[in-house]
Amino acid sequence: MSRSKLTFNLLAALLIASTPLAQAADDTSTSSTPSTADSASSTADNAPTNVVVVGNTDKATPAASESQSWYGKAWDTAGKHLSDLWNKGDIEVYVPFWTYHLPFAYSPSQRAGYTEYPAGGGLGKGWYNESGNWEGVYLMGFQDSHGKPMYMGGYGWIPTWNPINEKSRIGVGLTAFMFMRSDINYYAPTPGILPMGTIGYGPIDVQVAYIPGGQGYGNVLFWWAKYSFR
Repeated sequence: MSRSKLTFNLLAALLIASTPLAQAADDTSTSSTPSTADSASSTADNAPTNVVVVGNTDKATPAASESQSWYGKAWDTAGKHLSDLWNKGDIEVYVPFWTYHLPFAYSPSQRAGYTEYPAGGGLGKGWYNESGNWEGVYLMGFQDSHGKPMYMGGYGWIPTWNPINEKSRIGVGLTAFMFMRSDINYYAPTPGILPMGTIGYGPIDVQVAYIPGGQGYGNVLFWWAKYSFR
């Protein structure tokens, strides 16, 4: 055999023998070297709990939410009260019957010209909550002091006591409302808040609101009866 042919056969044999070794080395390298994603996941999983791993949002600790504002708490409380009132309250009928103009603020001729026994009526929902206080929402339409239509709707809250038995009650509280009448911006909705009181027995109450004022205006006690369908 010539020298060149022997050399060629040797090189071919070495090449064939080395091919499986090279393939095995490649497989070993591939299996032993983790991918970038696997490496990042392993790093994140093994990281201390107080370390935030950049790029891995699964392990990031969310920022603490801010405490609720007083306005938000008040809004939630008001919503709960209205929800309880609407779901648990009784239907109520309102009948206005007396607009009393206090004599020290009006002359006899003025009082004689005012409508003191207004025609009107209204509907609402009310109940006595867990604290024993009456809460109610209402809408009323009636004659104002000049005999013209007036409209009023709002929310009332009255702490009550039972002086005789559980059916009897007396209390003093507040009402916040919107009203419309001809002599104030010609029926433009106007807000108001007034002290009010109640005295009642069973399903019937007589309630009153005081409108403060000066000489010749305000200083009025507005009375209405209320019946609850329980």
